[in-house]
Amino acid sequence: MKKYTLDELIFFGLGLFACSVIFSVTAVEAALFLVLALLLLRKYREGSLTEIRPALTGHALFVPWALYLGVCLLTALTAYYPAKGLGQVNSDLIKYVCLATLLLAVKKEHLPRLSAVYTAAAAVSALFGILEVARSVLAGDAVLARAGVFMNAVRYGEAMTIAFLLALSRLLLPAKESFRRERLFYALAAVAVFSALILTQTRGAYLGAATGVLAIFFFAAPARRKLAVYAGVMLAAAVVLAAAAPAVRDRVAAMLTVRRGDFSGNSASTGINVRIELWKVGYKMFRAHPVVGVGPDNIRKVFKEFHPEPFPEEGVYGTLNNLYVHQAAERGSLGLAALLLLFGALFLFALKRFRAALSPYALWALCALPAFYAVNLTEISFQHVHTSFAIFLALAFAAAADKEEI
Repeated sequence: MKKYTLDELIFFGLGLFACSVIFSVTAVEAALFLVLALLLLRKYREGSLTEIRPALTGHALFVPWALYLGVCLLTALTAYYPAKGLGQVNSDLIKYVCLATLLLAVKKEHLPRLSAVYTAAAAVSALFGILEVARSVLAGDAVLARAGVFMNAVRYGEAMTIAFLLALSRLLLPAKESFRRERLFYALAAVAVFSALILTQTRGAYLGAATGVLAIFFFAAPARRKLAVYAGVMLAAAVVLAAAAPAVRDRVAAMLTVRRGDFSGNSASTGINVRIELWKVGYKMFRAHPVVGVGPDNIRKVFKEFHPEPFPEEGVYGTLNNLYVHQAAERGSLGLAALLLLFGALFLFALKRFRAALSPYALWALCALPAFYAVNLTEISFQHVHTSFAIFLALAFAAAADKEEI
C-alpha cells in the first residue's frame, strides 16, 4: 500500500477545502483544520515550528487583522449580552485562522490543480442549480424557483460570483503552456456558473459580478481586449435568460421601479423595502451607541428595543442585510473603521500581488475582492463561510502566484 507524504496529504486537504467550500460549511471547516493539523505536524518534524510566528506577524495583513480582532473583543465585552458577543469573536478568529492557514499551506505548484478542483466543484453545483430551475419551469410553478444548491439563493449567488470570476480570470490570462482542453474546461465552467448565477435571481450577486468585471477592466490592462468580447457575450446571455425567465427581469426592474411600503409576499419590491427598514434600524442602533455599538451578535436580542412596532416578514431580525450598517450597529465607529481598514489592506495586498505577478490567480483575488465588497452592500457575506473562505482562498492563490508567461 502506497504511503503518502505529508506534503501530499496537505494537498489532499487543500483539494477537499477547495471542493467543499462550494457545498458544505461542515466539510470545509473539517478540511481547514485537517490542513492546519498536517501543516503543524510537518513543521514539527522539520523542527521549524518557530518559523510560523514570524511568517504570520511579518505578513502585511497581520496588523489589520490584529486590530480588527482586538476591536471585536472590546465590543464583545461592552455588549448588551457579552456571552453572545464573545461567541461571535470565535467566528471572527476562525476567519483569520483560515486565511493564515491557507497563506502558509498553498504553494505555487498547487495552483493549477486546486484551481481546477474548485472550478469543477462550482460547475457541478451550477448544473444542479440550473436543473432546480428547469424542474420548476417543467412543473409549471406559479413562482419560478431560484437556483440555490445546499444553501439559500442569495448565498449561492455570491458563491457562484466568486467562482465565475476565477474561471473568467483563467480565460483572460491563460498561461502560455496551457492546453486547449484546459481552456475549453474553463470556458464551459464559466458558461454553467454564469447561467446559475443569473438564475439565482440575486440582485446583490449581479452587482458583485458587474463590479468584479469592472475591476478587471480598470486594473488589468492586458486583459481588456478579451474582456470586451466576453462582456458582450455575458450581456447577451443575461438578456436571453431574462427574456426566458420574466421573474429574473422583474427582480432587476424592481430596483428602478420599487414600490415603497410594498411588503406583499410575491412582490419583487419586498426584499428592497425590508432592507431599507433594516438599515433604518441599524442607524438607530448606531446613533444610540456610536462608539462600540450594541455588541457582536446582539442585534436579534435588542431588535425590539429599537423597533418595537411590528416588522414585516419575520418580525425580528439578527442581521441588517448590509455588512457596513451591520458592523456600525454591532461594533460602532470603532468596528466599522477596523473593518474598512482590513478590507483596504486585503485589496492593496491583492493589487500588489497582481502587479508583481501577472497571473490569473492574482487577477482572481484582485477582481473577487471588489465583488465581495459590493455584495456586502445588501448582505453580511463576510460573516458567512461559503463566501469569506472562498475569498481567503483567492488571496492565498494570489500570495502563491508567480509571474507567468502569457
